[in-house]
Amino acid sequence: MFKKADTSALWAIGLSLLLFFIGGILTTVVPPLVDTTWAKPFENADPAKGMTGKVVPLTDLQKKGREIYVREGCWYCHTQQVRTLLADTKRYGWRGVDAPISTPDEFVYDNPHMFGTKRTGPDLARVGGKYDEQWHRTHFRNPRDLVKGSIMPPYPWIVNNPAEFQAMVAYLQSLGRGKDWRPAQDYEK
Repeated sequence: MFKKADTSALWAIGLSLLLFFIGGILTTVVPPLVDTTWAKPFENADPAKGMTGKVVPLTDLQKKGREIYVREGCWYCHTQQVRTLLADTKRYGWRGVDAPISTPDEFVYDNPHMFGTKRTGPDLARVGGKYDEQWHRTHFRNPRDLVKGSIMPPYPWIVNNPAEFQAMVAYLQSLGRGKDWRPAQDYEK
């Protein structure tokens, strides 16, 4: 059979497609069937079993902030998933503590998922509680005031609308807070 693939383009293409589909099934269909915790929100109160915390649905205010996040296209430049790369866990960590890698059980309440399309800006998966409201106000008004060389455009209309600004900050502050990964729980309000 494999000798035919050496001499026939149709056999080679057919065999390649078969292997591709087997790989696709093994990486996308089988894992959720084997590990059923993926469909349940993250929750752990026992430190002996690993990281503690609980993922809860967004409040109405946070949902409104998420709608603004989508409306303004923030997800085009910002992802919301810490990849399995050591550089990601270090970069998005906090005060010497590596950020935990994102797991499917953190996203069960998201509809649709806002993983993002690329990383032009920093990942926001663990940004909740890193910065206070004033930092966000300054950042939305003019990102370059805080991050020199930032290519993020200013969003003064969000800052100038108190209801939208409060909702957006509430949403950003919720990101990554389901897992208690910071050493002293030193989250900003």
